[in-house]
Formats: sequence, C-alpha cells, structure tokens
Amino acid sequence: GAGTAVKKMDLVLYQGMGATSFSGDQAGIEAVTWRGGLIAWADSSGVRLFDVESMSRIAHIDRPTGARSSLYPTISSSLRPSILFERSDLLLVGWGDCLMGMEVRDAQRPTTATKDTPPTKEVKRKTVKVTMAWELDCVACGVVPVDETHVAVLGLVPSPSSMVDADEPEQYAKSSRDPSIAGGDNVLELQIINRVDGRSISNDRLPLLEGPVRHEGNGRITPANATDFSLLSSFACPRMVDDLEWEALDEAEKGATGRELGNIGSQSTPGEKIPDFHSRWKLGGDICSVGNEIQSEALNYDDQSVSSNCSVMSDNYVFVLSEPIGDIMPDSDLPSRASPPIMTAIYRHDLCLVQTRDVDDVISYTRSLGKPSLALKQALAHRREVRRHGLDQLVDEYFVALLRMRSSGKGSSLSFSRLKIATESLPILLGGDSRMWQRWIFMFSKIQGGLFAIREKIPVRDPELPAFVFEMSLEKMLEEALNFKEQKHGINDEPQHDRQYLVGEKMTDLYLETMRSWGPTSALRRRIQLHRYCAQNQQWGLQWHSLSSSSSAVVPFIQQAEKDLHRRISQTAFGVLADAHPSPSLTQNNSIRQYIDSSKDSLFDVENLITRLAARFQLGDDDNSPNILLGKMKDNYAVIVESMAELELMRERFDRALGFYLILGSDFMVDSLSFTEGKAVQSVNSFRQNNVISTVGEQTEIENVKYSHVLSLIELHQLTHILLKRNFFFADRRDDSAAESPIVSLIMLVGLSRAGRFLMDHCSPPEGTVTPIDSDEKGSSFSGSSLPIDLVAKQMKSRPKLLYWFLFQVFIHKPDIYVKFPTTAVPPPPITDLHRIQFSLFVDYADEDCAKNSDGISSPAGLTDQKDTPFMDFLRAVTKVGGVQADNIREKLEAHRGGGIDSPAFARELAFVIENFGKNRIEDAREVLQLYLCGAKNLHMAVAFAERNKHSSILWDVLVEHCTTPDPTSAADQNSALGALFGSLLEAAAHTGSDLGSLVSRIPEGMSIQGLRPKLISAITDYHHKVKIHEHVDNILMEDKISILRELSHVSRRGERMECGDRGAQNTEKSATGHTSMSSRDLL
Repeated sequence: GAGTAVKKMDLVLYQGMGATSFSGDQAGIEAVTWRGGLIAWADSSGVRLFDVESMSRIAHIDRPTGARSSLYPTISSSLRPSILFERSDLLLVGWGDCLMGMEVRDAQRPTTATKDTPPTKEVKRKTVKVTMAWELDCVACGVVPVDETHVAVLGLVPSPSSMVDADEPEQYAKSSRDPSIAGGDNVLELQIINRVDGRSISNDRLPLLEGPVRHEGNGRITPANATDFSLLSSFACPRMVDDLEWEALDEAEKGATGRELGNIGSQSTPGEKIPDFHSRWKLGGDICSVGNEIQSEALNYDDQSVSSNCSVMSDNYVFVLSEPIGDIMPDSDLPSRASPPIMTAIYRHDLCLVQTRDVDDVISYTRSLGKPSLALKQALAHRREVRRHGLDQLVDEYFVALLRMRSSGKGSSLSFSRLKIATESLPILLGGDSRMWQRWIFMFSKIQGGLFAIREKIPVRDPELPAFVFEMSLEKMLEEALNFKEQKHGINDEPQHDRQYLVGEKMTDLYLETMRSWGPTSALRRRIQLHRYCAQNQQWGLQWHSLSSSSSAVVPFIQQAEKDLHRRISQTAFGVLADAHPSPSLTQNNSIRQYIDSSKDSLFDVENLITRLAARFQLGDDDNSPNILLGKMKDNYAVIVESMAELELMRERFDRALGFYLILGSDFMVDSLSFTEGKAVQSVNSFRQNNVISTVGEQTEIENVKYSHVLSLIELHQLTHILLKRNFFFADRRDDSAAESPIVSLIMLVGLSRAGRFLMDHCSPPEGTVTPIDSDEKGSSFSGSSLPIDLVAKQMKSRPKLLYWFLFQVFIHKPDIYVKFPTTAVPPPPITDLHRIQFSLFVDYADEDCAKNSDGISSPAGLTDQKDTPFMDFLRAVTKVGGVQADNIREKLEAHRGGGIDSPAFARELAFVIENFGKNRIEDAREVLQLYLCGAKNLHMAVAFAERNKHSSILWDVLVEHCTTPDPTSAADQNSALGALFGSLLEAAAHTGSDLGSLVSRIPEGMSIQGLRPKLISAITDYHHKVKIHEHVDNILMEDKISILRELSHVSRRGERMECGDRGAQNTEKSATGHTSMSSRDLL
C-alpha cells in the first residue's frame, strides 16, 4: 500500500537490424566486452567504444579488410572478432588476420564561454589511440594477453593438404589427411606475437581432433567454421573496477597480494588496486625462455677447437663452485615468482590445455642434449617448481658424468681437475642426505685415490653416517697405500722410484691423519696434549741447547689435531639435499659441543678395526697382556704397525701403544741405524767444553719430529719401565736377536738429540746404589719413572757406538751419579764396570778424529789450542776415583799407538797419564815432551810442561835442540824453517813466563828469525802488563784490608746499654765513648 514504485531508466546503446541500425549491419553485435565504465562491441561495421560515465561515444574503428570470410576458402562461416580489455584502459582486438591494440586516454579541452561560466574552465574527454596493428599469417579465433610485450593468438592456418588443386580429386584423395587437423582442411596453431614488431616468436600446433564422424567432402576441400574455436586464459578473466576489486578482498588476500607484489607489510588504502595478471609475469624472465640459451651454452662446451676459451670439459661442472650457494638455493622467505598463464583452446569436439614450458621441460631438454650439469643448474635455480625430476637423481647424473664413470672409450681417463671439482662439490650438493653420502663414498672408493681426495669432505657430525662406512673407507685407503708401495719400477728409473716413495709416504700420512680425525674426540685431545707438552718441554728439564726449529716443527701437528677436533664438534651440513630421516641425536641436542666429554664417540668401531688389522700379521693371543708377539712382516707393513699404535691409544692401552711405536723404530728404521751411529760417534768426538752440547747432525733430527709425542706419552703416563724390558715385544719369540732393544728402538724412532735429552732427564744410578741427590729428591734408589744407567747400557751393548755416545752423555750431564761421589771414596762396582767399558770405547772410536786435533806447530793453533779432548776429560775424572787403573790405561794406549813416537793417536792422553801417574823420572819427562812435540805437535803444551816439571833445565835443552836441529827429511830452506820454529818457541815461552833472556842467548849464530824484534818487544810488553796487573791487584787488596780494619775499629768502640731489674733496678750504662780492652789485632 504505502510503498512507492521506482521506475528504472533503461538506456539503449545499440540497436541493429532496425531503423536505427547502421548501414551494412547484417549480423548485429558479434562480440562485446566491458571494464569499469567502458564498453566495447563489434558488429559488421567495426569496433565501437562507449563511455558509460559520460554517456558518450569514444571511437569507432572500421572493420579490417582481412576480416572477410570470402578471402579464406577453408573457412565456411563468418569471422567472429575477439575483443577484451586486458587493462582498464587498453583494448585488445583480434579479427580475421588483423591484431590491434587500442589505448583509451583522458584528454582535456577548453569549454566555450557562456554568460554564466568563464571560458577558461576545461573538462576531460576520452580519446582512443591505436597502439598496435599487425597482419597475421592466420585467421584469429581468439586472442589473449601473455605479458606486457607479447600476445597469444589462436588461429586457423590452411593445412598442406588444402594446397593441392581441388580439380584433381585423385591426387587430393591420395594426400593423407592428418587426424589432428581441426575444422576441415585447417591446422590450429597457437602463436605468440611480439607487440613491438608483430613477429611470431612461437608457433605451436595444437592436436585437436574432429568428432567421430568426419566428412571427406568427396575429394574436395572441407571448409571449417571459425566460430567453433575459442581461447581462454587465466590472464583474460572478467575484472571489476580497480577500487571495488581491491575493497572486495579480505585482509588475508590483501596481505598475500601485497607480498606477491613485493610490498610486504603495506597497509591497504582506497587508492590501491590489483595489477593485471599479465603485467606481473614476464615471458623473457621465465624458464620457458632459456631454451636458446641452454642450446648455445651446450654448444659452447661442445666446442673443442684450439681457439675455444672454454675448458676442456664437456659441461659446465664448475657452476656449483663459481655461483654462490644463496643463488643456487632461493631463500624460503622470498616471495615466489608470478605464475605463468594457463590457456585453454576449445573446440566443439575437443579441448587442449596450454601451458608454458616449466623447469621440468627444460631439464628434460637439457638431459636430451647430454648436459647433466646444465640440467642440475636449472633444477637448483628453480627448485621450487621441479615436479617430475628428483634432485638426487640429477645429482647422481652430475657426478657420474663428471667422474666419467660410464665412459670406456679412449681418452676417458679421469683428470685431476675433474676429481677436484667433484670433491669440492660433494658437501654443496649432498648436504645432509646421509643416503646419498653413503652411496657416493662407496662410489669414490672405486676411484684410485678418491677417498684420499674426499676425506676432509666426509661429514663427521651432520649427517650421521653408520660406522661401517668409515671402516670401509679406512680399509680401502690402507689397501691403496700398501698397493702403491708394492709397485715395482725399473732399476734405472731412480727419479720415478723417488717420486713413488714420496707419494707413498704422503698417502700413509693422510691415512693415519684420517684415522685419528675419525677416532674418539678424547684421543684427539690427548694428542694435542702430548704435542703441546713436547713443544713446551724441548729441553726436558736440562739446560741443553734446544733445537731452534723443533717447536715450529711440532706446531703443524697441533694445528691439524685442533682442526680435526673443531670439525668433529661443530661440523654442520649445508647443501642442496636434506636427509629425509634426520638423526634422533641431532634432533634432541643441537649443541655444537654434543660429544665434548665423551670418550666413546668414535665414528668407527675401534675393536673391530683392530681385529681386521691384526689379521694381517700374527699377534699374541692374550689381548690383555702388554707383551706383543709379532710374526714375519713385510717391509711396507710399517703403516699397519703405526695404525695399531694409534688404535691402542684410542682405547687407552698406552703400554701396548708404546710397544707398537717401538716396533716401528726396531723393524722399519734399520736403514738409518748406521747413519745414526756415525752421528753419535761424531757428536762425542767433536764435543768441546765451551759448547754445552754438539750441534752436529741436528738438521737430520727434524724429520723425526712426527714421533716426538712418544716421549711425552712415556713421561706423562710413567711408562719408562716398559723401556727396561728387553723382551717387551719379543715375548716367546724364537729369535729376538734380529730386533733391537727398546732403548735403541726409541733412539731410532725419535732421533739422537731428543732421545739423549729424554734419557738424561730420566736416568738414575744403578740399582742398589744411593746418592745424596737421589735420597733427598726421590727417597729411594729406584723409582718407576727412572732408568738405571747400567740397565740402559746393557741394552746398548749390541750397539757399541750408541753405548759410546750414551756413556759420554752421562759423563757430561750426570756427573753426580757417574764420576763424583762425595759420600764415598770407592765408586759402586756397576759404575767402575761402565768406566772400563767407556775407556775401551774411547780407545776404539775416539781415534777417528785424532788427526784433526794435530795442527802444525808453527800455526796459531799449535800455540794456543789447549782445549782438552773428551777423552782427556774422561781420563781426568775416572783416574781420580780409580775407575780405571793408570797402568792399564798406559798399557792400552801404548799398544794402540804401536810404539811410534810420531803417531798422533792419543798422544796428549798418554802424556797426561805418564805425567800424572808415572814415576817422575827423567826418562818419563823426556817421553812426555816428545809426545807433545812429535805426537800432539803442540809446542805450547811442550813449553808449559818443561816449565812446570822439576827437570826443567834438561827439558829446555831438549826443546832448544829440537828447534835448532835441521830436519834431514825436509827439502825446504832449513835456516828459515828453524828460524820460524825458534820464533814460535820464544812466543810460547813468553806466554808461560819463562826466562826469555837465557833463551835469546841460546840462539845459534847465523840463524835468521823473522820478526824477532817485534816478538821480543811484544813479549816484554805483555810481561810488563802482567806485572802492572799484579801491582794493581795488590793495591786493591791493601785498600780492602784497610777498609775492613776501619770498620772493625768503629764497631769495637760502640757501647751497649744493659738494664738489670734484680732488687733495686740497678742500671749499668757503658759510655759509647769509652774504650774497650780489645785491641784491633784481636779483632782481626
């Protein structure tokens, strides 16, 4: 009742086939589309645009000339146009063979002046500009946008069979008609047209089929109906007005749209709008556009010409190393790429889904070219879009091709560069996939040296690999090292033999280093401790000369152990592949110090590996026994013995570990034994008191620094008692004479200098003897950390040169237990036995260097060289304690010299014995003088002896006669030679303070002594200096005496105040100026 009715105003924009229709309009509106306030439709006259907001016509575009069906014999129906607004201001038209684009613009124009309004006011109007007009090579059935620079056109193209003359039915019938030809004698194609130049960049034939009934047309051309085909696209959906479309979205959709457009966190405003879909996506930046680039890159790597700049490889294998990992693996937080268009070609009997080529298509295409590296590169760059291909499969193909595992032809050998690239690519590509790691560790084990190359890349913490993988790797590396050493070369091929030896040693070191790095972390910490202790205790408690390069040589071992330990604690997988089944331990505890306090975190089963290695040679049945029984071993089994030592350290069996180390020095370093013995003798014979220890042969010690930690092991774990067991690792061995003693083995293992310092630091008196130092410091004569010198000497009995060296070290650095006995007058019997042994060794080996001690008597050395030889020092020390009888010494020395007075062998030593322990007869004095003159050829020592002997006058006559008697065997000028000799006698006499006046008076007439006057002046000047020195000393002494007397006199005159509190508190005070009854003489 009370309501009112509102009448809506209907506006007629177009009316065809009537009075208001346009001329030529026969079919009415053939297509219509709208976007916001714009409407566009097409009829037989052309395309019209209308603005609803201003209720005005905007433009009319005439029908294209090529939009008439009569021009195409294979098309029976009229040509329906395809129009759509791809943008709110851009109209896309496809009609016949014409493709057009029209842009609607806002224009301004001045208004005409009226009575009420001024003429300056402007109003907006819309204009249309044709931005694109191209002729197609097909009849357009549908058109949709692809991106801002490309358009997709669905068109009919006459088939090849329609080109045959229809007047020849037989020939037309014979031409086979493709069942994929749609709509008669036409081929349906989807073309991608460039908006800029109208060029078709892609023509794809669509396989649409006819219906079940198809008419051949009795040998004539079958026309098609173009209206039966249409093209739909996700980029050509109906759209709302921009503002309304944005407001219709909820907050979640707005946020997702903003993130997709790169505006993360932006708030929606009324002015925002959703961009058109085709403007977000670019054909040139999508994977479907890289086909030509892949082909050109593949051809580049196939270029094997001399002028080619590419590598000799057949694929781009280095992209894994050359491109950052972030570029290979997109961050999950980054927005995904815009989706490509999805188009559908529709026919009355069939339809076809059209999509752009995805990454799987590119990967398949690249694999068909035989380029697995390029395929993997595309998969990693677009890993989110990969659907049909697995990354693990592509990684497998990459490594198979890189390592040439399927190549068997000539020239297919694996190069070092390929192996290096594969090694560096492993952690990047395999990442945390334990299954793939296991597979490729086994694959690398089939390549010679492959495990040595990837040993530092194998994960030790993340992902966790089973123990058998590490055990297999170690056994394979050991087998390769042994096989390489067993290879034989020709006798004359010395360079190749040396190179093979160095490579074999390097492989052995890498194998042992790998075993240590995969063992328990507690063993790595222990090794660091041993090497640091060795570096910090180079002198082993003695003030000896330390090797300058020893500490720096130990540093690489410490750094390597620290590096291995750090990797065991903090290694984390970061790569392409991830483990589908993560380790429970890593899931529960992600701390990088997961196994920091564990001693059972070895990556392999230590017991199992010991069993496998022990099977290679015979060992004792009792594994709990410290004794080790070894059977016959090959020469190159040293690496197995050292492996056993390392494994025993891992399970903390330090006594057995030391046994295996000693076996290395006993059985595998025999070649250097003779060299070490020669250096030992040379170091003793070249010893001088002013040098605390000889530096001879120290350069050769550096190479043994790799075993210096054995000394730290012995000292820190108190294993010196192991060295005293002569048959420690020869238990139940039938013939142990072929093996060296533990002490000798230790010397061969660590070197002469380090072993000497260690032995001197731990040597002790013989068992059953006590010295004051030992009783104060140790409390007993023998402890578990000491080495009695008699037991050590007993082990060295079979190596007299090393025993000669050891006893001399004891004599120099441990005199308190060897030659000095402050609490007893008679040395212990074991010590005297060692004295006699050392004397015999001096007689046997000290003579090797005697010729170097005898210079010419006219040389400066013959005048000033008074340094005692090591043999002289020994004789002086042992003769005092009665270790060796003087008569026995004289007898053996005379027997060794053979009775010749001119022999330099032990001339000074024999002269010392005769002078100090002889009967002091004139005959003995003459013999000593002759030993100095003719044997030792030392004029200075002869003059000094003649001056201090009681038969001095007779000995001076002998000296003068010796210096004035011509030598009949010499052909030189006798006068000048005797003059020079007598001049040397004058100099020697001046040094000893002899009577030069009487000596000058005995110069024979006619003797020419060159420089006699300067020599006498120099001697007298030296004498005057000595006199002045004595006078100054006497004056200083008298001044000191007077100063002391004055001090005593001053002290004696001082008084003391004494208080006595006994009954009356009597006080007695002595005056400080009072004199005492004590005289200065009494004070002195």
